[in-house]
Amino acid sequence: MKQYLIINLFILFTGFTVNAQAEPEIDEYTKVITERADKIVNAMTFENEAIKIRVRDIIVSHYRFLNNAEESRNADVAKIREEYAENKELRDAKIDLRKAEQDLKTRDHHFAFISELKHIITEEQVDQVKDGLTYNVLNNTYNGFCEMIPQLTGEEKEQILIWLTEAREHAIDGGTSREKHNWFGKYKGRINNYLSGRGYDLKKLSTEWEERLKKKGEKL
Repeated sequence: MKQYLIINLFILFTGFTVNAQAEPEIDEYTKVITERADKIVNAMTFENEAIKIRVRDIIVSHYRFLNNAEESRNADVAKIREEYAENKELRDAKIDLRKAEQDLKTRDHHFAFISELKHIITEEQVDQVKDGLTYNVLNNTYNGFCEMIPQLTGEEKEQILIWLTEAREHAIDGGTSREKHNWFGKYKGRINNYLSGRGYDLKKLSTEWEERLKKKGEKL
């Protein structure tokens, strides 16, 4: 009986050991991007938990693609710089080619990513994901322009929204916060030129807006 118990305990202990080893460990980066994705989906409403988890996983895959693409591109560019250090013209041409190749891959991924989302959630929810990926800069910036210039026409508001939406589409594929904000910065410059061309004194309007906010105890 004693021998039988020892054998059983050995099997039990061995089984626990195997199961423990079989549990996959989540690396730190996966934890980080999963937390980011959770933050986005937790702010949304879904039909059920399964769809929410599916959307979360799609976003995680998107983050992973962007990270892997950036690391691969940077490694290749560094290698090119080293190999062709004595030939600037050829070096720059090869770097431009490598970046162009990555841009094409990212574009293909972009459309596949959005298409996958559209298969399981609504257009409105897809926009919510896009806003989550880009820190809601589109809405904050659009509202800012409308508050700064209350006399904006419907046509002008529409044009501003079109450009900010285009900026968001690019910013989705930014691998870092800086890249994402740079895209919006580029389009905000275009909007500023557009509004200036239509007779708006943006410096004066910005100062007046800031004064209005101060009276309310708010900041830009």
